[in-house]
Amino acid sequence: MAGRPIEAVVRTDTLLGRADDLLHHGRAGQAAHLLAPVVGEEPGNVEAWLLLARARLALHRPAEALDAARAALRLEPRGVEPLYWVSAAYTATGRHDLAVSAATTACAEDPGNPRLFERHGRALLAAGRVAEAVEVLAIAVELAYYDADLHVAHGVALFAAGRPLSARDAYGQALRLEPGHPRAETELRRLAAAERRIVDATSLVRVTDDFAESLRVPAGGVQPVPVGRGVLGHLASVVFAVCLVAALALGVLDRFTTVPVPMPLIAAMLCGAGSAACVTLLARRT
Repeated sequence: MAGRPIEAVVRTDTLLGRADDLLHHGRAGQAAHLLAPVVGEEPGNVEAWLLLARARLALHRPAEALDAARAALRLEPRGVEPLYWVSAAYTATGRHDLAVSAATTACAEDPGNPRLFERHGRALLAAGRVAEAVEVLAIAVELAYYDADLHVAHGVALFAAGRPLSARDAYGQALRLEPGHPRAETELRRLAAAERRIVDATSLVRVTDDFAESLRVPAGGVQPVPVGRGVLGHLASVVFAVCLVAALALGVLDRFTTVPVPMPLIAAMLCGAGSAACVTLLARRT
């Protein structure tokens, strides 16, 4: 940014700070909108590209996130932050070998960085390589024993590997390091719910395998249901319920009272319920 007017530098820094704040408060759409003109005007701004990658990942747009992360990596070919977000974006697109490779390179660039260890472990879990994830994260928590996030990731890997008691110990260690740690508490609740379904060796294998599968990201990435489709499905289910209840009520009136009920009205309610049911099923298909 050498040679740029100080006002332009201050304006960019202000915009980037605002975008980072928006991301921390879960307003990724506004952050992406704010960042798009910044990278257009300053294509050499690594921080802007990385913030845009984060925003696009939060918006479940992994291919676009990967484009932004790659742009940052071209500017800083060995930068650990670009490598981190390239790995995260590759994971989100289901391109696991590349995700693991980028994470491994980042770890080599900054040995001992717990955040990079965690990214490596989670990339392996998303690829279904649970045993490798346990091994990587076990070494990581020995080296960076002070990092609560890393202990949580280790616990997740242990549970996926069929070791719920060890997972509980890992989450407990995270909470001892950081009381009230949100992710540790969330994972503990999830573990407790799963343990209620474990009654023998067979159910242990089934529950932990299901958990491991829930961590996997399929090739091509997870395809979210469009927001509009979700709203349509909800409205259609409401219409279905209303029409069905109305048809039943009209049938009761016709059968048990002297109130005249036009048969075409009952037929219309049943047709409405049937149509709404079809729309609901179509809207929920992925």
